[in-house]
Amino acid sequence: MNIIITILILGIIIMVHELGHFLTAKYFKMPVEEFSLGMGPVLFCHEGLHTRYCLRAIPVGGFVNIKGMEVDSVVKDGFNTKSPFQRFIVLIAGVMMNFILAYLIVFGSLLYNGKAVQNEKPVIGNMVETSKSFGNLKIGDEILEIDGNKIDRWEDISRVNDGIDSTRMEFLIKRDGKIIKKEVELTFDEQRDDYYIGILPEYSIEKYGFIDAVSESVTAYKNLFTMILTGFKQLVTGQVSAKEISGPVGIVKIVGDASQGGMGILFWLTALLSINIGFFNLLPFPALDGGRIIFVLLEVIGIKVNKGFEEKFHMVGMIILFGLIILITFNDILNIFNR
Repeated sequence: MNIIITILILGIIIMVHELGHFLTAKYFKMPVEEFSLGMGPVLFCHEGLHTRYCLRAIPVGGFVNIKGMEVDSVVKDGFNTKSPFQRFIVLIAGVMMNFILAYLIVFGSLLYNGKAVQNEKPVIGNMVETSKSFGNLKIGDEILEIDGNKIDRWEDISRVNDGIDSTRMEFLIKRDGKIIKKEVELTFDEQRDDYYIGILPEYSIEKYGFIDAVSESVTAYKNLFTMILTGFKQLVTGQVSAKEISGPVGIVKIVGDASQGGMGILFWLTALLSINIGFFNLLPFPALDGGRIIFVLLEVIGIKVNKGFEEKFHMVGMIILFGLIILITFNDILNIFNR
């Protein structure tokens, strides 16, 4: 099931990306020979009036075959006959569609789901099941005192918890209308090198109006962008190991883990992957959109690069990309067996 969900998510992201290239190419009257989802042998093909629409066997990637990108092409209205501006728009349209898709997902999720607002009252809304307090304290308990310290608001719990110097705390709670004393053992967190209680506050859901959803989704979208840019920066600077990069196999596991949190988490993961794929395609690497854009920009500033050299440059890049995909997939499989 996780594989099917992953294929569906990646299929939507890739389709939207390629749709950007397709629609802008059509707008500038470039002849489009094929719009294809997937790679490898053709499973299904529909012959349109001017374009062939195909679904291929390997559910990774996709492409739009625009005529006139070849060296010395003489196709009327072909890609290379168009102005640098038009070629730039066609090349960057896929990335922009990925970014737009991500924003629409974020906006739709916030508009539909609303926002979680923390209850200020010191009432337990959830428990960490691996904590030692689980079962001793329960969801719905109202905390009145901790070690003799009066608790009026949830933030008072953090204040008291920060000052603890023992592995046990005495709670005075209200449960089902009764006042009860409970001695609670704390749980040690090795990563933080600290003890914690294992309780979480109550949350209520407040719906956004349309205007508020637009504003909040811009902020949330900006945070996603910042997080992804930070990840790319850490990868380039060596702060994050290349072994931590996930390919198709790794994404299946990520999607599987996310699906445990429900559809809402999957939607946010789709937005995250869409931005990631957009950024990846913007990299100035041969065969990627970013690599092709570099040559268009060089032409704009008056540096004309031989088309034969450019084509070979992108061909080498394609071979390297396939090699990287194989290596990353192999690494994903090793990580699965090493867990």
